[in-house]
Amino acid sequence: MTLSAWEETLAKTATEPAPVSDGGCLLQIYPLSITNHLIELSDLRVVVGREPSCGISISDASVSRRHALIEKHDSGFMVTDLGSTNGTSVNERPISTSLLAAGDRIQFGNYIFKFLSSNHIELQYHEAVYSMMTRDGLTGALNKRSFIDILSRDFQRAVHRKSPLSLILLDIDFFKSVNDTHGHLAGDEVLREVGRRISSVTACHDVFARYGGEEFAILMSETAIDNAYEIAQRCRLAIAERPFETSVGPLPVTISAGISEVQLLASIESSDQLIQAADLKLYEAKHGGRNRVCK
Repeated sequence: MTLSAWEETLAKTATEPAPVSDGGCLLQIYPLSITNHLIELSDLRVVVGREPSCGISISDASVSRRHALIEKHDSGFMVTDLGSTNGTSVNERPISTSLLAAGDRIQFGNYIFKFLSSNHIELQYHEAVYSMMTRDGLTGALNKRSFIDILSRDFQRAVHRKSPLSLILLDIDFFKSVNDTHGHLAGDEVLREVGRRISSVTACHDVFARYGGEEFAILMSETAIDNAYEIAQRCRLAIAERPFETSVGPLPVTISAGISEVQLLASIESSDQLIQAADLKLYEAKHGGRNRVCK
């Protein structure tokens, strides 16, 4: 299924009622999936693992044969790791046992689920599906489709008002070697932490998105290129200042960035050209030695 076909199916799903549950549900938010995306926790005890006999079977090498146990107690649902190879996390924190609350993100290997409680489950379901349509399930940043929509709108406004609009494209240096050397689970941890660190040094009104596999974008209205350069440098330093703590140990990570601005070049007549101009500067940063910003 192509991404656009998946998005159309998900949009249709968002308008349909969610199944009613007396307990709780797990909604798979990463990797994106339509088939069996909502799992009812109807049993008092359910094992999550790679074995086909598990109550929730995940056919993926990052998930152990018997990875975790979800049990219903008087106080609610508890998740317990069963000594899995890659561990179980709740809201990005490794756990041995944890009581689940509505909205918690549970990770088994490479797979991330959102826990929906029995109270107002339909509302939680539709909110979660809407988030899946607009945000990247791994990093929480806007997804590319939502970003392109905002960019197109803000570009037209900037042209009409003759106001500055800057775009930063950021790419993780040597990210392929992280996946090849340490595995995709470590790669996902790096992506998530990059998203967290960039979010911590950008303003809430800036538009931050995961633009591609290891590429991110920041769109800043009413911001000239010199100010955007300072923000990009702040992001670069936030990434490089200390190693990333991952399941395979600390990993040094750097990023490269390229910047373009609407009013800077007369040749920029569309949002696509704004992206192309930033991409050229990103290419310049990569080939200039990486871990740098070019404008």
